[in-house]
Amino acid sequence: MRLACLLVEHLPTHVETRRNPAAAAAPLAVLRTWDGRVLDASPDVIAAGVGVGDSRRRLEQLCPQAIVLPADETAYQSHHDRLRDALAAFGGAVEDGALGELFSDVTALARSFPSDKALALQLAAQAQREAHLPAAVGIAANKFTALQAARQATAAKRTLQGSQAVVVPTGGEAHFLAPLPLYALPDPPVEMLRRLHLLDITTLGGLARLPHAAAIRQLDTEAALFHDLARGIDPRPLAPQSPPPLVTRTLRLPDPADDRQHVLAALEHLAGQLARELEHGGHHAQAISMVISTADGQRYTDGAAVKPPSADAARLRRLAGRLLGQTEFAAPVDALTLTAYPLRDWHMGARQLNLFEETASPRLRRLHEALRTLRQRFGEAVVCLASAIGQPLPLPIQVETDSHGAPLQLRWGGWSRRVTTVYESWREQCRWWDQPVIHDYYQVETAAVTAFTVFRDAGGCWFLDRRRG
Repeated sequence: MRLACLLVEHLPTHVETRRNPAAAAAPLAVLRTWDGRVLDASPDVIAAGVGVGDSRRRLEQLCPQAIVLPADETAYQSHHDRLRDALAAFGGAVEDGALGELFSDVTALARSFPSDKALALQLAAQAQREAHLPAAVGIAANKFTALQAARQATAAKRTLQGSQAVVVPTGGEAHFLAPLPLYALPDPPVEMLRRLHLLDITTLGGLARLPHAAAIRQLDTEAALFHDLARGIDPRPLAPQSPPPLVTRTLRLPDPADDRQHVLAALEHLAGQLARELEHGGHHAQAISMVISTADGQRYTDGAAVKPPSADAARLRRLAGRLLGQTEFAAPVDALTLTAYPLRDWHMGARQLNLFEETASPRLRRLHEALRTLRQRFGEAVVCLASAIGQPLPLPIQVETDSHGAPLQLRWGGWSRRVTTVYESWREQCRWWDQPVIHDYYQVETAAVTAFTVFRDAGGCWFLDRRRG
């Protein structure tokens, strides 16, 4: 099998420099408008230590001279689609990766060209004509090696030391990958990198030289995937049904609306459209963003993660309504745009889960990281042993409610916490055939920006559900 990877690395920054050529010679960062985090950055900004998903404050600390531009994600998706059309024009099925990253099976197509290199050059030239972006192509026997070949072609173009295509001969995958650094692996665990550093292993070749069984014993079972990739083994088939980097729907109102109920109805209509498209493709949204354009030319943006990821229309409508509720605008609304970010597997090159950082308790994030480190160092048994203790019992608390019975104030252990937002409420009923147990649950956020799940039993007593956080 021969797979081609068509790559435009840092597609957003390339699109922006085409719009503003003066920015091409300076460090450049593109920030998402709704949360102010880095969507993409030029290589010199990344070399300064800035990563995708970093805050604007960190960007300004590490690279204060960088030019900062707001992201136009719709335009970036449009260019990605042009690359996809260019690759699909050669007749093969196409798999979407991250923005500017696509894969196609060219096994049959290669017979029509004198060599794989000629085919790769033709693919790159066609993509550049269609998208007007500096495309590179890598061809290899599997997706991981093809992606690394495309990245090497991109680096060679940047230094003017090579062409826009790199071909890895069948059987030469391990030799080609050997000199690459460990960070070429897709999101390698920090603990694995730490252990390899202690063994003075810094390249894929060094990792590949470890016996497979020894790598699993020393680095955890998760390392088996990365050890195979380092050896040039990647059995993943092409996945033409992979989700796109984002799904966007825009609605331009026939008449500007200043009634929030009308705006909410339009926004819920967009959320329903997104849900249907996600369900049709079998995908789930892990975050959504909203853009409101008003008659006075202003744009208001906001967004939030979808936890857990979902394509449920009711959940997306509720989340969109919540975003609208926390957005203030003075002029009538002209247009609405709603964007969903589909959940993607790690091997597709997407790191969306890192882009939408947890906004709840930092203590909870530290706990998850500690559990991950324990699992990596001592194996799954240590977590299984701890789980045998059982789930924590609900904690009795005192709750002050409003006229509808929703929580206003939480009190326990000498602490008092004011509820600022009630995200969701639902009723759970079990043992209906014997002695019914009815609980009314509320997921709330307090003034300390901490999320809690509380419930009221049939007797009117309130409890903190410590299983759900």
